[in-house]
Amino acid sequence: MSNRIKLLLLMLLMAAPVMASWGMHFFQVGIPEERTARGDLLPDLPPLQEWPLAWQADGHWWLVMAATPDCGKPCSEQADKLWRIHRALGREADRVYRLRAGGEDALPGEEAQAWQATPPWTMSGGDTWIVDPQGKVVLAYDADAPPEDVHRDLMRLLRVNQE
Repeated sequence: MSNRIKLLLLMLLMAAPVMASWGMHFFQVGIPEERTARGDLLPDLPPLQEWPLAWQADGHWWLVMAATPDCGKPCSEQADKLWRIHRALGREADRVYRLRAGGEDALPGEEAQAWQATPPWTMSGGDTWIVDPQGKVVLAYDADAPPEDVHRDLMRLLRVNQE
């Protein structure tokens, strides 16, 4: 085989992935439709610094739970789930803090801050959000979301975002 043919075959081999990805994008073929996150990805919420709380985030990962005055037992159960998720993080637990927004009673290791004004996105108590160190809400979960999903997503985020 001549050197020119070898060179052309080598160039074709190197260009094949680029041509394949261009074809996938142009024809919308072979692009995965599913996502790996179990929660709602990047919900339309303001950053944690803009929430009506007397306290502000300080550059850590946060598990935030909304508590409403009429929530009662469901909020207590949700706070217990979040405590268990936090304990299940193991050695990564010191990178994540917990906040009960709108609540007065805090579990050990949890911040509890009252709302200065109740925001519209806290209509139902027990909703949970994962907030990144910049204060952006990354994932949102309903009150009835399985704790395994929250734990799995949080572990994935912590693994990907090593400090």
